[in-house]
Amino acid sequence: MDPQHYWRALVKSWPVILVLALLGGAAGYGFAQTRPDSFRATSSVFVSAAEGSDPNELLQGSSYTQNLVQSYTRLATATIVLEPVISDLGLDVTPVQLARQITAENPLNTVIIDVAVVDGDRQRAADIANAVTRSLSAEARSLSPESAAGLSTLSVAPIAEATPPNQPVGPNRRLITLTGLAIGLALGVVLALVRSVVDTRLRSTADVDELRLAPVLGTVGRRRRGSLAFADEPQGAAADDFRRIRAQLQFSDVDSVARTIAVSSVSADDRESRAAVTLDLALAYAERGQSVLVVDADLRGGGLADLAAVSDEVGLTDVVVGRVEFDDAVTPWRDRVDVIATGEVPPNPSPLLSSKSMALFVEAARERYDVVVVDAPGVLTSSDALELGRLTDGVVLVATVGHSSRGQLVQAVRALGGVQVPVIGVILDGLTEGGQRSGGPRSSGTSAKAVTSGRTVRRGIDAP
Repeated sequence: MDPQHYWRALVKSWPVILVLALLGGAAGYGFAQTRPDSFRATSSVFVSAAEGSDPNELLQGSSYTQNLVQSYTRLATATIVLEPVISDLGLDVTPVQLARQITAENPLNTVIIDVAVVDGDRQRAADIANAVTRSLSAEARSLSPESAAGLSTLSVAPIAEATPPNQPVGPNRRLITLTGLAIGLALGVVLALVRSVVDTRLRSTADVDELRLAPVLGTVGRRRRGSLAFADEPQGAAADDFRRIRAQLQFSDVDSVARTIAVSSVSADDRESRAAVTLDLALAYAERGQSVLVVDADLRGGGLADLAAVSDEVGLTDVVVGRVEFDDAVTPWRDRVDVIATGEVPPNPSPLLSSKSMALFVEAARERYDVVVVDAPGVLTSSDALELGRLTDGVVLVATVGHSSRGQLVQAVRALGGVQVPVIGVILDGLTEGGQRSGGPRSSGTSAKAVTSGRTVRRGIDAP
């Protein structure tokens, strides 16, 4: 799949993405409102050498102090320092829990230790910070080496007392809300992309175009099951769709117009859709004053005869095996449109459809009518569509929106190409009002000139 496929998936799923983003933002905002304010209070201590009368002693004391100050920074969160704090302030926490509220830092190239405390109560935060610096000073002096006089060699004294802060430092409710919004947006994008990969059903002409297999001849709007566009509403949108498809078939290749067309489907589930498309396409040709013959060649359970309300007791099979003459099998149906039903269906239709008699039948139909439309079984259902495609100028594939998949269309086109049967184009049936319509082929790997090669293949069949 190319990047445009994923972009179309995102555009198609923008309502879902928007809803998930808004839900994520609302969840983040709600969560932020439940978080209590937190306040930061900071106090500082200064660490210095307690003795030194000459420059050398002062220098040594300074180096000694800088070496120890990092250790004292870690000492600020040690149990030995925090236990007196808990005892003095009467806190109901353990030293480990209290340590999570405290951050001790030593600014670069200094002997100062900053003790920051974050708490939900501003006054308690200041009290804890001051208590920690007092306890740290006492413990640091007790742990430092003593001089000859029995005094501590280090001086650790508070230099900045913490005061209750005026503004809270957290939570960052805006950041939490934006994070929720971003998470919701990401979930929406991932869902749209996963859906585009997992759901491979054809939903628009763009899904066919990106495969670059065959041109899109047109789309047909969704209509009532078992209905015909020209019969129910001749001036409706669906009838106009078939008029556009007819025009594409007539003018796709001026030098070699397709006169014998096999209408097949991508899958077996498209049988009813294909039969309706076959009859409506025939009516669209007849509307232009052309004589049309519709041949029901789906000998594996097609429904064209029922849809057209004609008898299938005598039909195609009887003509091919020689039981009846061609004209005796023809049933007049509508103005300029005749139908030949299936007739008696044999146990194995493939040999009959691939016989020389079948090729002669198609030639005879071509001589008698301006256009011959053959209703063929699904390409992936049996090999019958391949045989019928070799006898005609090419195959028109019918794909039902929301049912046929991209994989099925690829397999169908490859199967036809494997036996050198040209695919004239694809008709998307059942498109909703909001779907993307197409007035004709825009891009494909199979050009309209494949119709010419289809006629060459048809004439080259001499034997079953």
